[in-house]
Amino acid sequence: MIKIILISFLSFSCIFANSTQDLLQKASVAPISPNADTIIINAKPSTYYEPTSKGGYLGLSVGLIFTGSLLAAGLLYLMPESVTKWNKAEAGDLFTKWKTKTRKGPVVDNDELWLNYIAHPYFGALFYLQPRTAGFSWESSVMFSFLASTFFWEYGIEGFAEVPSWQDIIITPAIGSILGEGFYRLIRYIQMNNNELFGQWWLGKTMIWILDPLGSLIYSTGLGELFGIYNKNNPKSPEIISTPILPNGKGGVSLNLIIRF
Repeated sequence: MIKIILISFLSFSCIFANSTQDLLQKASVAPISPNADTIIINAKPSTYYEPTSKGGYLGLSVGLIFTGSLLAAGLLYLMPESVTKWNKAEAGDLFTKWKTKTRKGPVVDNDELWLNYIAHPYFGALFYLQPRTAGFSWESSVMFSFLASTFFWEYGIEGFAEVPSWQDIIITPAIGSILGEGFYRLIRYIQMNNNELFGQWWLGKTMIWILDPLGSLIYSTGLGELFGIYNKNNPKSPEIISTPILPNGKGGVSLNLIIRF
């Protein structure tokens, strides 16, 4: 069942990849048709997000990952032990238990299927998306996903609660990277389509937030700009809107220019 889902998702991603290339070509050559009332000069076509600083974007993402992982660990701790398989009684002496548990692993765990094959791959996709969106290659993004999911999460935060597992070490970065590349292509497609999905702006923006909440937090809320990270494909250049030259009723003509920043 999982293989069928992955194959279908990859086929779906390829369709979006081809559509993205078409949108790139159209955006670069499509002329602007002025109407009878106004003429817009220097209009900017829809395009995907590309940060001005690869290292700055990834560094900010890592900070968000660290904060988000701590919150996720806290949420998992509040869930029943029957779901997480975490032994809360051993949470007192954290560092001693961490050494003991990490030295025992990795083992084959008995976690619920949705944790191993849905939740963990999703977080693996989030790890993958951060360097990929920053501008790094897919190979580097796969390596980042592996390092983050294995050493930061499995042998790091989760190591305080349970013995590291083979499923999480393998499945999280492997399936997560495949999903992450699909997410990456779908996000670009939506962004280049005026953030619309099936003609609906709200659906497109919602989908982007679901696929990459960390990235959305950076480039949709102004957080990235707060840290000096901008979209190089959408520079802060002004739009100049010109009205037609019309008689002003005083023997002359008038021309109005509106500069929108």
